[in-house]
Amino acid sequence: MKKRNINYNYIAVFCTVIFVLTFAIVGYYIGDWNSKKTVTTMAQVEDKNELGKGISKESKKTPNSTTTTKSIGEQRDAKESNSQYDSNESTATYQDDQNNTVSFLAVGDDLVHIEVYKSGIKKNKVLNYDHLFSKLKNDISKADISVINQETIFGDRSVGYSGYPNFCSPIEIGEAIKKAGFDVVLQATNHTLDKGTKAIDYTLSFWRKQKCITLLGVNQDQNERNTIRIVEKKGIKFALLNYTFSLNGHILPSNQSYRIDMLDEDQMKADITKAKKLADVVIVFPHWGTEYSYHPDEKQKYYTKFFAKEGVDVVIGSHPHVLQPVEWVNGPKNHKMLVYYSLGNYVSYQREAPRMLGGMANMEFIKKNDKVEIKNASITPIVTHYEKANNYNFSVYKLSDYTENLAKVHGVLRLEKESYFSLGEMKKLAKNILGEWYKEK
Repeated sequence: MKKRNINYNYIAVFCTVIFVLTFAIVGYYIGDWNSKKTVTTMAQVEDKNELGKGISKESKKTPNSTTTTKSIGEQRDAKESNSQYDSNESTATYQDDQNNTVSFLAVGDDLVHIEVYKSGIKKNKVLNYDHLFSKLKNDISKADISVINQETIFGDRSVGYSGYPNFCSPIEIGEAIKKAGFDVVLQATNHTLDKGTKAIDYTLSFWRKQKCITLLGVNQDQNERNTIRIVEKKGIKFALLNYTFSLNGHILPSNQSYRIDMLDEDQMKADITKAKKLADVVIVFPHWGTEYSYHPDEKQKYYTKFFAKEGVDVVIGSHPHVLQPVEWVNGPKNHKMLVYYSLGNYVSYQREAPRMLGGMANMEFIKKNDKVEIKNASITPIVTHYEKANNYNFSVYKLSDYTENLAKVHGVLRLEKESYFSLGEMKKLAKNILGEWYKEK
C-alpha cells in the first residue's frame, strides 16, 4: 500500500479557523445576554425611581428585636391592579431578608416646655438641642424609617418662644430632629394652632427645606390635604396618616379647614381607602386619648375598631403623656392590626414621675412574594431625665441604660406631688402597663 503524505500545516490552519469561529459565536451570544441583562436592570432602577412621592433616606442597618410575626391582611389584594409597584422588580431586586426588611422606629411627644427651650441656650444666645437626642441617636439613625411626634409648633423670636399652655418652639428643635436621623415628623396635635395659622406657615416653610423629612398632619392648601404621604423603602411603600382629636379650643378659619388633619371619621375613611391603593402598608398616627391615663379610653377603643375594620396595619398613638398598652387587634378577613395606644412623652418638663416614662416602638416589615409581614414588634421603655442645675441637663435614656445615680438627681424629685420617682418605680410601672411586652434587660 502506498503511504500518503500528510500536510500538518493545513490541519493546523484548519483547527485555528474552527477555534476562532467558535470563540466568536460564543462571545456574540454572551455579549447579547449581558446586554439584555443590563437593559433589564436599568429598566428596573428607572421604574423604582418613579414609585410614589415618598422620601427615601440612605440605607440603614436593621436593629435586632424580638416578638411575633404577623401578616398584612388580604385587603392589599384589592390594590394590586391599581398599584404602580412592579412585582417582577421585587423578585429581581430583593432576594434576601436583609435587603427587603425595613426597620421602623417611633417615639412619642417632643413636648417643648419653656425649660426644655432654655436648656438649648448656648453662648451668644445660640440655640442647640442635639443633647435631647444624643443618647438614642444610634437607634434613631440606624432604623430605616424613624418617626417623632413634634407636639409643639415652631415660630421665630418675633412671635416669642413659649411653653404651656400655648407653645411656640424654635426651629433649632427641628434642626436637632433632622440631625438625630428622623425621617417622619408628626405635627397634628392639640397644640398645632396655639399660635395661629401664621405659625403653621412658619413651620411648613421650615420642614419643606428639610428634604429628608416627610411631614404629616398640616397642609398649605386643599391639594396638599388631599395628598397621601408615601414613604418608600427597599421596595415597600408606606402610607402614613396623622390626625388630632382637638385643637384646645382654637378654631381654624372657616375657609382653611384643610390646614390640620382632624380625627374625622368620614375623612379618615376616604384617606385610608386611597392609601390602601397606593401602598403596601398603612400606618395611622392618631393624637387621641385621655391625658395621664394608663389605659385607652372609650374613644380610643372605638377608633381602634374603626381602623381595624378599614384595614389599617399599624396604629401608633400620642397625647396621653404616659405609656399605654400595646396589642394585636383582629380585623375582618383574619387581618391583624398592631396598636401602640400611647408612646407617652419623648421629652418634657412635666412634674410627675409617670410622665418621665415613655416608649420607643420598634418593628420590622418584610416583603415576601408580594406580601408584607410585620415581625419583631417590640417596645423599648425610655426615661426623660432633667436636673435642677447645669441648665437642666436634659437627656433621654433607655430605661435599661438608666442608673440609680441618675435617678437620685432627677429634677422631678423636688416637683412631684402625686408620685415618687425612682429607677425601681419606673421599671415597675413599665411592667404594669406593658405586661408581656415589657422585656427587662
